Amino acid sequence: MNQASKPSLVKYQLVRVITLLCYFTLLAMMLFGAVFLGPEGIAAKLVLWLLISSGLLLIIKGLIAGKRRSYIWLCYILLMYFVFCVQFLFSGGGNGESTAAWHEIVAMTAIVISFCTAIIASRLTPIN
Repeated sequence: MNQASKPSLVKYQLVRVITLLCYFTLLAMMLFGAVFLGPEGIAAKLVLWLLISSGLLLIIKGLIAGKRRSYIWLCYILLMYFVFCVQFLFSGGGNGESTAAWHEIVAMTAIVISFCTAIIASRLTPIN
Protein backbone atom coordinates (compact mmCIF):
# COMPACT_ATOMS: atom_id res chain seq x y z
CA MET A 1 0.00 0.00 0.00
CA ASN A 2 1.48 3.32 -1.00
CA GLN A 3 1.52 6.44 1.15
CA ALA A 4 -1.04 8.32 -1.00
CA SER A 5 -3.79 5.76 -0.46
CA LYS A 6 -3.27 5.40 3.30
CA PRO A 7 -4.88 8.76 4.27
CA SER A 8 -7.72 8.02 1.88
CA LEU A 9 -8.31 4.65 3.55
CA VAL A 10 -8.34 6.27 7.00
CA LYS A 11 -10.87 8.86 5.78
CA TYR A 12 -13.00 6.10 4.27
CA GLN A 13 -13.01 4.11 7.51
CA LEU A 14 -14.00 7.21 9.48
CA VAL A 15 -16.93 8.16 7.21
CA ARG A 16 -17.98 4.50 7.02
CA VAL A 17 -18.24 4.30 10.81
CA ILE A 18 -20.16 7.59 10.97
CA THR A 19 -22.51 6.45 8.18
CA LEU A 20 -23.24 3.14 9.90
CA LEU A 21 -23.71 4.85 13.26
CA CYS A 22 -26.24 7.29 11.79
CA TYR A 23 -27.90 4.48 9.80
CA PHE A 24 -28.52 2.41 12.92
CA THR A 25 -29.52 5.52 14.87
CA LEU A 26 -32.19 6.18 12.26
CA LEU A 27 -33.42 2.58 12.50
CA ALA A 28 -33.52 2.91 16.29
CA MET A 29 -35.50 6.18 16.05
CA MET A 30 -37.99 4.45 13.78
CA LEU A 31 -38.30 1.61 16.27
CA PHE A 32 -38.74 4.12 19.10
CA GLY A 33 -41.47 5.91 17.15
CA ALA A 34 -43.27 2.67 16.36
CA VAL A 35 -43.12 1.40 19.95
CA PHE A 36 -43.88 4.56 21.92
CA LEU A 37 -45.86 6.63 19.42
CA GLY A 38 -47.47 3.84 17.40
CA PRO A 39 -50.60 1.72 17.73
CA GLU A 40 -51.48 -0.69 20.55
CA GLY A 41 -50.27 -4.29 20.39
CA ILE A 42 -46.78 -5.65 19.81
CA ALA A 43 -47.65 -7.18 16.42
CA ALA A 44 -49.01 -3.86 15.13
CA LYS A 45 -45.90 -2.04 16.35
CA LEU A 46 -43.60 -4.57 14.68
CA VAL A 47 -45.50 -4.39 11.38
CA LEU A 48 -45.43 -0.57 11.52
CA TRP A 49 -41.67 -0.57 12.14
CA LEU A 50 -41.08 -3.01 9.28
CA LEU A 51 -43.14 -0.85 6.93
CA ILE A 52 -41.45 2.37 7.97
CA SER A 53 -37.92 1.00 7.84
CA SER A 54 -38.29 -1.31 4.83
CA GLY A 55 -36.41 1.08 2.55
CA LEU A 56 -33.41 1.09 4.85
CA LEU A 57 -33.54 -2.63 5.51
CA LEU A 58 -33.19 -3.39 1.79
CA ILE A 59 -29.56 -2.29 1.73
CA ILE A 60 -28.36 -3.39 5.17
CA LYS A 61 -26.28 -6.31 3.89
CA GLY A 62 -24.43 -4.27 1.28
CA LEU A 63 -23.95 -1.35 3.62
CA ILE A 64 -22.33 -3.52 6.28
CA ALA A 65 -20.13 -5.06 3.59
CA GLY A 66 -19.09 -1.57 2.44
CA LYS A 67 -20.38 -1.81 -1.13
CA ARG A 68 -20.23 1.38 -3.17
CA ARG A 69 -23.70 0.87 -4.66
CA SER A 70 -25.22 0.50 -1.22
CA TYR A 71 -23.87 3.91 -0.21
CA ILE A 72 -25.36 5.41 -3.37
CA TRP A 73 -28.72 3.73 -2.79
CA LEU A 74 -28.66 4.88 0.82
CA CYS A 75 -28.47 8.47 -0.38
CA TYR A 76 -31.51 7.99 -2.64
CA ILE A 77 -33.50 6.27 0.10
CA LEU A 78 -32.60 8.93 2.65
CA LEU A 79 -34.11 11.60 0.40
CA MET A 80 -37.55 10.05 0.94
CA TYR A 81 -37.11 10.00 4.72
CA PHE A 82 -35.81 13.58 4.60
CA VAL A 83 -39.00 14.76 2.90
CA PHE A 84 -41.19 13.07 5.52
CA CYS A 85 -39.17 14.53 8.42
CA VAL A 86 -39.23 18.04 6.96
CA GLN A 87 -42.98 17.80 6.41
CA PHE A 88 -43.51 16.67 10.00
CA LEU A 89 -41.28 19.35 11.50
CA PHE A 90 -42.79 22.19 9.48
CA SER A 91 -46.35 21.05 10.17
CA GLY A 92 -45.94 21.85 13.84
CA GLY A 93 -45.02 18.41 15.09
CA GLY A 94 -48.38 16.67 15.24
CA ASN A 95 -50.31 16.75 18.51
CA GLY A 96 -47.88 19.04 20.25
CA GLU A 97 -46.03 16.14 21.86
CA SER A 98 -42.48 17.15 22.65
CA THR A 99 -41.38 13.49 22.49
CA ALA A 100 -42.49 13.26 18.87
CA ALA A 101 -40.74 16.52 18.01
CA TRP A 102 -37.44 15.41 19.59
CA HIS A 103 -37.80 12.05 17.87
CA GLU A 104 -38.03 13.80 14.50
CA ILE A 105 -35.17 16.20 15.26
CA VAL A 106 -32.85 13.29 16.11
CA ALA A 107 -34.02 11.42 13.01
CA MET A 108 -33.44 14.50 10.82
CA THR A 109 -29.94 14.93 12.22
CA ALA A 110 -29.15 11.27 11.54
CA ILE A 111 -30.52 11.57 8.00
CA VAL A 112 -28.48 14.65 7.11
CA ILE A 113 -25.24 13.34 8.59
CA SER A 114 -25.75 9.90 7.06
CA PHE A 115 -26.47 11.42 3.65
CA CYS A 116 -23.31 13.54 3.69
CA THR A 117 -21.05 10.77 4.93
CA ALA A 118 -22.56 8.21 2.53
CA ILE A 119 -21.71 10.50 -0.38
CA ILE A 120 -18.13 10.79 0.82
CA ALA A 121 -17.91 7.04 1.51
CA SER A 122 -19.17 6.21 -1.97
CA ARG A 123 -16.35 8.30 -3.44
CA LEU A 124 -13.64 6.91 -1.15
CA THR A 125 -14.67 3.23 -1.25
CA PRO A 126 -11.59 1.19 -2.14
CA ILE A 127 -11.89 -0.80 -5.34
CA ASN A 128 -11.37 -4.49 -4.66
